[in-house]
Amino acid sequence: MDELRRLVSLIAERGVKASPLINQQDEDNLETKLFNLIKNEQVTSDVDAAEMLYGDKNVSANYRMLKSRMRKKLLNHLHFIEFSSSKFNLVSIESYKLQAMLLEAHALLVSDEYRIADKLLTQAIVLAKANQVTSCIVRALEKKLVIHSNIINKKAYLEAKEELQYYYKIEAQEKEAASLFQLAHIELSSSLSERNAYLYKIPAVLEQIHKLWLSSKSPVIYNLFHILSIHFLELKGDFLAVSDAVARAEKLLEQGHIQPNRYNYKYNAFIHIYALLRTRQYEEGLILAQDYLQLFEPQAVNWFAFMENYLLLAMHSGNYKLAGELLQRSLASDYVNTIQNTAKERWELYRRYLLLMHSIMPSLDVVNLPQGVLAELVMLPKDKAGYNLSLLVLDTIKSFLNRKVDDYESHAERVRKYITKYLRGEKAERPRLFLRLLLLVIKEDLHPVRARAKGQKLYEKLKQTLPPGDAFAEVEIIPYEHLWDLVLKVLEHRAA
Repeated sequence: MDELRRLVSLIAERGVKASPLINQQDEDNLETKLFNLIKNEQVTSDVDAAEMLYGDKNVSANYRMLKSRMRKKLLNHLHFIEFSSSKFNLVSIESYKLQAMLLEAHALLVSDEYRIADKLLTQAIVLAKANQVTSCIVRALEKKLVIHSNIINKKAYLEAKEELQYYYKIEAQEKEAASLFQLAHIELSSSLSERNAYLYKIPAVLEQIHKLWLSSKSPVIYNLFHILSIHFLELKGDFLAVSDAVARAEKLLEQGHIQPNRYNYKYNAFIHIYALLRTRQYEEGLILAQDYLQLFEPQAVNWFAFMENYLLLAMHSGNYKLAGELLQRSLASDYVNTIQNTAKERWELYRRYLLLMHSIMPSLDVVNLPQGVLAELVMLPKDKAGYNLSLLVLDTIKSFLNRKVDDYESHAERVRKYITKYLRGEKAERPRLFLRLLLLVIKEDLHPVRARAKGQKLYEKLKQTLPPGDAFAEVEIIPYEHLWDLVLKVLEHRAA
């Protein structure tokens, strides 16, 4: 009771007289009214708000004072936010709590309440060690030194000082690793020439960060090493090694070298599924994707990103029924409008490909597909070396379905221009081969027998050509081998 009495006395004596928080239940309060007007999107400017509150479009001094008070109270509210563990990283939540405890301890130190502050700091250190938050351990121990120095507790002071030296070393290693990682991240996110010029330095940077981890066993350093390793492997196009990197991380987790609350389950799940897609391990990918899906909240943007890879796994494995179900589930979500327009356009493109499949092979169980999320694609056609290729392929095959079209020279010219302008080099071999097959179809007047016979060599070469390992190469929505089979079916139906 003595501790509570001292705290009550401290707050009564030195606390602010006005409420530091907004009372959202007090509808007569101007702060509450302004809060609700903004929350309900009833106002979009200061002029709108002033008119709604004071009946005058002039932004008066009273309104500016109200706005200033409200801002301060909103900032105070930040100390009482609750973060859901299902949406946010657990360590981030605990770090938020630790920062609040350190702030409370500092207030007690300023007020000379050393005994209460010391007790609070001890609790903070226990929590920080459990979550391996080195920076908070250091700040708490520094405050402990201040306390033990002021109350002349030599033994406790020396113990805290010795422990602090140990954590200073780990903190310095974490800062060094973070500096190496941040510079690498900037370089790898720069222009193509700058990124390629820096790539050869990455192995040495990774070795430095790995040594820092071996010395410190800091989960912060390991996480930096893991993310940079995977980014490097992606840029190299070595997606088999990406899967191996995730497997190593999972093994370290099982062996207890990484704490469960420090393991980034969502990141590793997402990158593992993407690596399996890029390495054509479709069946394993589909099994794991079903298990991993529960890690993602349906209202989160990364849920839609994960579902894209899940959908592509289904499409590439030829499981169009599952692909249709995943498409329905994604586009029927109430949160689909929260994702960026570019992502919406990709989902619409996937939908159109599935509709194409169904129109060619009605027996496929992909019926009841949802309505389109967008009537027009704006961003994807501008991606000339990426999704614009998928659109070109889709439009050309759809034109083969149209029996009213007799002259395909305009389509052929468009395909030839695209090959000449955008499909250069070894990495463009697969799309170049497939577009040559489409040109051959037009050259043979859409005759199924001649197209099949004369396209056989190109088709065999296509099958032997692996997709590019380039991390920035777009994944084929439906493998070109499958699309060629579809094209031949279209020609057969057309000739029948």
